[in-house]
Amino acid sequence: MLVLAPLFDNFFLYTINDIPAAAMFNFAWEGALLIIVCEIFIRIEALPLIYRCTLEFLIVNQIPPLVYFVLPGKYHAMSATYFTFASIIDVTLGTLLMFAVANVYVNFLTKQYEELRMARYDGSHDGLTNLLNYDSFHNHMNELSQKSSKHQIICILDIDDFKKLNDTYGHLEGNDVLVYFTKRLFAEVKAHFGELASVYRFGGEEFCVSVHGVTVEDCLEMTDKLAEELRTKDYVTATGDKITVTFSGGIALGCDKKDIKNVLREADKALYYSKRHKKGSVTCAKDLEKKSTDTDMPLSY
Repeated sequence: MLVLAPLFDNFFLYTINDIPAAAMFNFAWEGALLIIVCEIFIRIEALPLIYRCTLEFLIVNQIPPLVYFVLPGKYHAMSATYFTFASIIDVTLGTLLMFAVANVYVNFLTKQYEELRMARYDGSHDGLTNLLNYDSFHNHMNELSQKSSKHQIICILDIDDFKKLNDTYGHLEGNDVLVYFTKRLFAEVKAHFGELASVYRFGGEEFCVSVHGVTVEDCLEMTDKLAEELRTKDYVTATGDKITVTFSGGIALGCDKKDIKNVLREADKALYYSKRHKKGSVTCAKDLEKKSTDTDMPLSY
């Protein structure tokens, strides 16, 4: 619209005058030239959009009158009193004033948008790890409950002996361990599943991965590589102590007849089984004995 509006204006000025076909041909190539120039300017991404628009508007409005002083008299559609340097300056100053006001307004809207975006981000992400928080997970579960849980996998991971680490080294060191673990967990999840998966922090030292369209074996491969990464690169405390961070996990796979909250409960039971029987391992819900009393753990969802 920025390019076409002045062109239509100039076309109107041409057509209301009795001008030869040659002048109309002149308008055609002039308009094509303007569009090409404007297309070049709009792609200069180093300049803010408002500045690119200003340049385009000046070009579109000023080339037609400037052409008047270049072309032979037989191509002129207007009198010399219409296209003058004074009128060109007036249009230029008016355009700059208009875009100065527009720039202030755009900056105001941009600031409001950024503040809103940050508020939404803070409301949906954990402040320490920058992962999606429990509220986001709750909303995610509500969305999934409206669909079939087939091929939806829930994987819950819990850092082993985290309370002992906190008691030994302090909560600040514990927070650093959480960030350390989060970075490696997030990297492994994205490397394996990309945008198919989302990672959440439940709270404390517990995390959840929700992924669709992959197999349980794919998830086990991911957790195995994460465990190997943590084993080969110890966490070093502020006092110089080296700590091998381990985790336990539970994985559950959904099906057509299974509600997503039941999938979550099964993953939680599998996690509890790992914590109770073999820390540092990941248990699949399908491998648990159906009547195991060790997994009768209520889920606080």
